[in-house]
Amino acid sequence: MQSNNEIHDQRAKEVSQDYLAYMLSQNIQNSISNSQPNNETRQKSQPLSPNERDILKAGGARFTDADGHTSDEIIHRQIQQLQNEVRDIIQQALTLDEVAQRLSKPKEAVRGLIAKTPPGLYTFESPNGELLFPRWQFTEKATLPHLQIIFQNIGPGVNLLTLNRFMTAENGDLLLGNRRLSPRDWLASGHDPSEVEILARDISGQV
Repeated sequence: MQSNNEIHDQRAKEVSQDYLAYMLSQNIQNSISNSQPNNETRQKSQPLSPNERDILKAGGARFTDADGHTSDEIIHRQIQQLQNEVRDIIQQALTLDEVAQRLSKPKEAVRGLIAKTPPGLYTFESPNGELLFPRWQFTEKATLPHLQIIFQNIGPGVNLLTLNRFMTAENGDLLLGNRRLSPRDWLASGHDPSEVEILARDISGQV
């Protein structure tokens, strides 16, 4: 029988370019799509379509080098970096069962948090269709304070990677003495959520 860590590792290995494009098209108001990604692994030599390029740009991919030259090698290298970033998110994410156990709530109650407007929890689907919850949304036994208010202030076009970077990266506007905190750590430490609300309004469209 596989351990939880082995299951998480296996889930993260299944990130194809098609799944990456699918994830970058999902946003805070449409985190669970009815259409499933085609998870067949694309051959590296196959060129990207214009639509795929647009989607991958949402994740921070750049398609020119320092001299402005376009290169398939550059494109695929940066796509690989985005895939690795998504793999890390998937590997660390919690399943519905794990969230219910952590919060000491039935799964139906957790689903109720997802269904709120704005949502009480952000979710996405793994490559095999399993519902996952980014780990930064939780403290040891509860959800992150003021999470729903933060989601309310995030623009509708923000995708998983942008949201994950925003919540987990240290921010120069969130200072505790001389130490910079991430929005996640700022909220978990009980600080004024309005500071994060202001920052959340500014991330729409950022990569």
